[in-house]
Formats: sequence, structure tokens, C-alpha cells
Amino acid sequence: MTRGRKRINGLDGLRTLALAGVLLYHAFPRLMPGGFFGVVIFFVISGFLTAYAAVSRGRIGVLTYYRKRFVRLYPTLVIVLFVTVEALALTDRFRLINAHEEVASILFGYNNYWQIAKQADYFANLSNTSAFTHLWYIAVLVQFELIWPWLYLVCRRSGKGLKMIGILTLISLFIMPVRALLTDASQTVLYYSTDTRIHALLLGALLGWHAAVRKQKKKRMKPLLSLMIGLVYIVISVYLFLKVSGTDPAVCRYGLVLYALFTALMLWCCVSSRNLGRLLDLPPVKKVSAYSYEIYLWQYPVLFLFSMKGWTAGWQYSLQLVLIAVLSVWTHTFVNSLAKRF
Repeated sequence: MTRGRKRINGLDGLRTLALAGVLLYHAFPRLMPGGFFGVVIFFVISGFLTAYAAVSRGRIGVLTYYRKRFVRLYPTLVIVLFVTVEALALTDRFRLINAHEEVASILFGYNNYWQIAKQADYFANLSNTSAFTHLWYIAVLVQFELIWPWLYLVCRRSGKGLKMIGILTLISLFIMPVRALLTDASQTVLYYSTDTRIHALLLGALLGWHAAVRKQKKKRMKPLLSLMIGLVYIVISVYLFLKVSGTDPAVCRYGLVLYALFTALMLWCCVSSRNLGRLLDLPPVKKVSAYSYEIYLWQYPVLFLFSMKGWTAGWQYSLQLVLIAVLSVWTHTFVNSLAKRF
């Protein structure tokens, strides 16, 4: 999974599943109305890797942690923002009204709340939204990354880190359902808010902490059981992607939380069973997963620009996919070369 540490099989497969759901949702919202569930997978994996890396090292320097996360998240993000703004300036300057506010909210990590303030609707038609609507996810991730090193230090020094993370995770699981049932918060507010989405990150962190603490133990899940859970998870995920709409109140009342719990179980199966992880991580899947962050950043602006111009014929969708792939590989290579040089 990271340099110098044992690779955890299955993560590439789960990332690719999440990416497929999100990409198809943005490209074909009527055909894949529930593809947004893929973001839950991204959150759980991010929380897992963050906690697993920290606990495996034992110590964490706050400034060093921030520097590494900045280098990982921001160079590609800045390139995507710059290229997209320039493309909009050349094609439709009207779309750049309030762009400075939106770009600032993205760079400073509060875009999800900026979109709430603007009453943006994530489930609206693609052509009626911003080219950066999908970056609410990055904002939630940045906010979690800002608090994580301090949370980790407090939990670690208490001597009961795993238990404390477990309690926080349990509390977080009830925030979205309670707000959905007892308040008049809109579906958009519930979907975007950090407090209602942090349960998936904390679930991943709890698993990552547990996996790092218990990694010396040889006891593993039975292969047949893990494969059965994996098959059920894939079937349910595909069903949700194809059948569930984000406008359904049940999504925020219990759907996203239940899917996060099921994703955490699936991830634990991957950690506990080499067979399942290896089955998920086929060579093409690994290749796609290597560029998953770049693909996530580029896919929405490319789809938005094509939709804005009315280029939605069958062959034009193929061109979009090619363009997303080329931009993702180029950005990944360029940013990595800069990181090695400086």
C-alpha cells in the first residue's frame, strides 16, 4: 500500500469500484443514479490508510504530516483548477461568475460548506452545476486530515487509542440519521456536511488502527467466508449504483451509514483474507487504481465542459474517457517528477 510497508491486497479493487460508480454517475446520472455511493468507499479507504500508516510508525510529526498530505493532494488539484478555469474562460466566461470564491473555498478546504451556502444541489443535472461540484469530497478529506494528527496524538497518549476511536466512530454513526429524522436539514446539507460524513472516515480509521495493532497475529478469516461476503458486497454495490437515487430520503436516513458499515466489513475481509484481496486486484484494476486520485479530479470538469457544449454523442463519450485518461496519466507523471526533483 505504501513504500516500506506490506501491501494490503484488495484496496485497488475497491478504489476502482468506487471510481467506476462515481464516473458513471456523473456521465450517466439516469442510468447510474446511485453511483455517488462510490464516495463512501473512498472515505473508508482514506480513513483506513491514514490510521494504519500512523499507528504502524508509532509516532507522527504534525508539521511533517501536513507537508506530506499537502504534497499528495494539492499539486494535482491546483493544475486541475487552473486548466479548467482557463478552458471556461475560452469557452464560456459566464460560468466564471463567483469563480474566485469557489476556487478559494476549494484551496482552503471548505468547499462543501460553500456549496451549502450557495444552495448547490449535488443531485441536479450536470449541465446546471459548477465544473467543481465534485470537490466537496476533497474539502471533507482536507478537514479530516487537519484534525487527524491531533486526534491521533491525544488517543495514543491516553493509552486507549483504539477504544477512543471506537467510541468516536460509534457516536458519528448516529449523526446523519438523527439529523435526517429530527431536523429540517435538506438532503444537500446532510450530504455535504462534514459532521454527517465523517463516520465513513472514522470507520476506516478504526479498521486501520486495529489492523496495525493486530498485524502480527496470523489468524485469518476463512477464504470461503470472505469470498461470499465479497460477492454479496459487489452485488449490493452494483444494485445501489443502478437503482437508488440521491433524492430518496432513505439515502441520508440510513443508506449511506449502512453502506459505510458494509464497506468497512468488506475492507476487513480484504485485510483478513489474502485470497479475496488478490482476486480483486487484477492487473488492469491496479493500473486504474494508481491514477484514481487524478481520474477523480479530472472526470467531472471534462464531462462538464463536454456537456456544456452539447457534445454528448456516443463517440464523444469515448473521447471524454480518452481525454480523462490522458490528463490523469500526464498529471500523475508530471507531479511525481516534480516531487522527486524538489
